[in-house]
Amino acid sequence: MDVVLYIPGVILLGTAVFNLSAMRGLWHDPLMAASLPVLLIGAVVCILSVPPTIGFVNGLTGIANFAAPLVYSGMSALSACYLVLMIAWRGGEPERAARATRLVVCVYGLVIIGIVTLFALADVPVERTRDLDTYYAGTPYMREMILLYLGFHTVATAALAGMCLSWLRKVRDLTRKGLTLIVVGVLFDLSYQITKYVAIGARWSGRDWDFLSTSLSPPLVAVAGVTVAAGFALPRLGPSAADNFRAWRRYRLLRPLWLEMRDLRTPVADTHWWDPPVMRLVHQEITILDGVLVCSRYLDNEVRRAVERAAPDHAEIIAEAAMLVVAKERISSGPDVELPSDVGRLRSVAQPHLLVELARALSSSPVVAEARRRAARQKVRHD
Repeated sequence: MDVVLYIPGVILLGTAVFNLSAMRGLWHDPLMAASLPVLLIGAVVCILSVPPTIGFVNGLTGIANFAAPLVYSGMSALSACYLVLMIAWRGGEPERAARATRLVVCVYGLVIIGIVTLFALADVPVERTRDLDTYYAGTPYMREMILLYLGFHTVATAALAGMCLSWLRKVRDLTRKGLTLIVVGVLFDLSYQITKYVAIGARWSGRDWDFLSTSLSPPLVAVAGVTVAAGFALPRLGPSAADNFRAWRRYRLLRPLWLEMRDLRTPVADTHWWDPPVMRLVHQEITILDGVLVCSRYLDNEVRRAVERAAPDHAEIIAEAAMLVVAKERISSGPDVELPSDVGRLRSVAQPHLLVELARALSSSPVVAEARRRAARQKVRHD
């Protein structure tokens, strides 16, 4: 079960790495600059708050419950980052936004100092990796530390919800969807806080409702963190992700045509597995067009006419695919090969959707396969 709780942290860390590659040249953009700490701090807090990690940190430092102020400080820093990011997202007068940002940073900086100070004053010798909130709910200084964290986390959540709801009616499209995701995440976060408050209150009244804090709250806060981070990321990363998905799909569909053409020209540039699909598609299409250009002197209209007679359905695309494979076989025969008397051209190359159909015909048409075999036999006789 504990392994599952690492998933939100891994998701946030992966999103941060993706976001980092998209930030080249955009470090002066306040929204982009504020979004990365949200993802990184969120990932660290998610990973640090899982019981095995808590036990590891406590053992590494030799201080019982040392992970507690780290987690609470991280959550407080994350609350501050959410507010700063929302301030940057809303825009407005630069001076007013700067003042609001400084206020948030100062307030939550003091909260973090308070958390560390109260932990240093508290007597907490028994390590608790799962139920620290409720086990030490009545311990002097530790009680105040827990309430300090929860109280200011609630303040940040309420402020974030208020800003989102006031802005939600004024925006459209991806920004509206992002705000909606944030509001959903805020609801999960409020549910998490309620379970904590109720469990701690139950301890104060002599009841044992620890399951609310140990079993119910962890998945709630994990879902809240991922959802809120996704809401902030969507307006910035959404269009880019959609473009890359479309590019990846087209890249995959054009692969048979690219495989056919790639040996005819020196590659434009090396591509790597980590390059975004948009960049890989550009290189792929340049390679295809260069290859078609090399084949242009060898495109035979007699091949077109023969295929159109043999395959009347989708004749033009299949005929052009056959012309292309025959032209490539002629090129491979050497410089002395006879050029066709009636040179044709590929109309599909100028139309993106037909280029995909051309690639499909190369990989699946039996007529094209037969034209390739016939051209290969003629090449053997010529040699």
